[in-house]
Amino acid sequence: MTRPALAFALLALFAAGAAALRVPAGAREARVLLPDGFAVKAELALTPEEQARGLMFREALPEGRGMLFVFGDPGVKSFWMKNTLVDLDMVFLDDKMKVLRVFHRVPRSRPDQPEAEVARAVAPASAVLELPAGCARAHKANPGSVLRVSFPFSPKQKKNGGAAPAVAPR
Repeated sequence: MTRPALAFALLALFAAGAAALRVPAGAREARVLLPDGFAVKAELALTPEEQARGLMFREALPEGRGMLFVFGDPGVKSFWMKNTLVDLDMVFLDDKMKVLRVFHRVPRSRPDQPEAEVARAVAPASAVLELPAGCARAHKANPGSVLRVSFPFSPKQKKNGGAAPAVAPR
């Protein structure tokens, strides 16, 4: 590779990464704007433990609430509905919050259900937004649309007047 080509490739790689979702230190929730402007207050799942637990054992997920899983490494992500008591929409996103794929109305698991029959959703993603079933379609979260994410609930943002250091997910 020639020097100019290498320099261009590095610049393109840097520019692509610059717009990626960054989570402020201490943030526990995000505000996600769906394509039609509907706002969702989403809990953040950043650590492997939080991501493994997800929305397990929750008896309800009210309209306007969700969970945003942010991964440090993009790739194929697998979501399993074991011990999830509510039906969900799962919105798989790239690092710029562009919708890659939506799984609509993924069914909850039942206590007597064999593990092999528990619903799964598998697709490439940098982040996944779980919403109450029907929410993605109702608010036009379709492949190709872009969601807007902010962190107004971050303790450091409140204390510093909106300025918080950005950190990659753990």
